[in-house]
Amino acid sequence: MIGVITEKRLVRNYQKLANKEQSKFYDTSKITTVGVVLEDEALIDLVAESLTTQLPFYRKDIQFVVYKPYVKNQEIAPICFTEKDIGGDLRLKSDNLKNFVKNNHDLLINFTKDSNLYTNVITLLSNAKLKTGYNAVDDRIFDLIIADPTRNEAVFYKELKKYLTILNKI
Repeated sequence: MIGVITEKRLVRNYQKLANKEQSKFYDTSKITTVGVVLEDEALIDLVAESLTTQLPFYRKDIQFVVYKPYVKNQEIAPICFTEKDIGGDLRLKSDNLKNFVKNNHDLLINFTKDSNLYTNVITLLSNAKLKTGYNAVDDRIFDLIIADPTRNEAVFYKELKKYLTILNKI
């Protein structure tokens, strides 16, 4: 019962913060650091490889955080977080998660293909200068939205590169 109440409070606080108009100062600097939000730990190497080969980023400048559903008595890697790491008042309980959100990434990529409250909260709370993701997630939390009904990663990287080039970010 307490988990349901916490989740409802989290949804309410998330909606309130996402609906606020967030004016951003457009930064003209080039992208050097990238933060990536994933739902599958197995994709880390694949995404890192794609970002370094298809875009001009270095592996050492890419930081990952992965959402995993909470399972009692299961140990999770420091790179991962669960719903237990986010309080209903949008407070982060994990130090790794706090550091990820505080880090001023030049680009944050949310690779979740469907809306996920917990990855959306991390994206919303992030101090990243430019946030991007798929269009079906939550348009209010992104600065750059990639619309691809097939959710093909190759199309995502191609479109991301195109728009980052137009914005003179790479």
